[in-house]
This record gives sequence, C-alpha cells and structure tokens, in this order.
Amino acid sequence: MVRCAGMSGRSENDEPRPRPAQHPLGGTAARMRDAMRADLPAILAIYNASIPLRIATADLEPQSMPAREQWWDERDHARRPVVVAEEGGTVVAWGAFTDFKPRAAYAPTAEISVYVDPAKAGHGIGRLVLDALLARAPACGIDRIMAICFAHNEPSLRLFRSRGFGTWGTLPDACHMDGIRRSVVILGKCL
Repeated sequence: MVRCAGMSGRSENDEPRPRPAQHPLGGTAARMRDAMRADLPAILAIYNASIPLRIATADLEPQSMPAREQWWDERDHARRPVVVAEEGGTVVAWGAFTDFKPRAAYAPTAEISVYVDPAKAGHGIGRLVLDALLARAPACGIDRIMAICFAHNEPSLRLFRSRGFGTWGTLPDACHMDGIRRSVVILGKCL
C-alpha cells in the first residue's frame, strides 16, 4: 500500500502542526495543515456556502453533517488526504483528493477539489490549498490529477490552468441547475 506522508508527519487524528504558507501579496496569511475530524463543521459550512452560488458544485441542496461524516470515515486518508487552510485559527478553505473511480487500476488517477470560504475568495488561498495538494500527490501514488469545473467558473479554470492543468474534455450541458443547462470542463495534469 502506498502511504502518503502527512504535512506534519502525523496521522489525521493527531494534533496538527500547521505549516505557514506565503500569501501571494506577501506575509503569512494562512497556515496549511492536514484536516482533522474536528474540522468537519467548517468544511461542511464552506461547502454548503458554495451551493447557492451555482458555480462550484452540482449539489442543489446543502449537505448534512451525517453525510460529511460518512465522507470522512469512508476515505483512505493516507492515499486521499484532506487539507485545510487556517487564518487566525479559523478554517477558511479546504481541499481533497478523491478516487477518480473505485477500481484498482485507476489508483494513480485522482480528482482534486478546492473550496474557499466565499468571504476569502480571490485572495490566493485557493492557490495555497491547490499547491499543498499537488506537493502531496507523488507520495500518495498519484500521477494524474483531474479537476472537474463548470465552464462558467472562470476563477477555478484560471486557478487550475495557472498550475499547468490542461483541458482534457468537455461535457456539454451536463448539469441542469435552476432551469439552466451548465457545461463541465475536465482539466487534467500529469505529474
């Protein structure tokens, strides 16, 4: 089994040792660390805040805490880590790798997700989360990374493209949200 070295060298249940991350405008604005189960309320709040914006997820209704706890409990944290960015002790963003498909031969390919508190969007925190996950990918046995974005989500498309992701495909009008059909862009990066 491939083990993914944690940012702190500890398991997801240990007390985290945050790493400072440089804000693109200078200074230490956020700290990256492995997520812990205690972060689930913040992770859920950030995710649910993205739903009414109709730009980052195809979920139409807020997720429940039991659903997020199941997501946490069923994942292999060694191969598919979850990380958070903190500012002043508050989780302001999170990201995770997820299996592309559950079949064993797809193990080297993962989907990446990055979610930022809407109040913190546009300040480079998503880039910090993305960079932290990209740095972890090889230790997690990942050499192909996919990001699935709505075609109208220009900030996410710019973010992933700024880190070398290219367009691997488009699913035209794949989603139906509030009476509008939305296309999905599949971005990818080979490590």
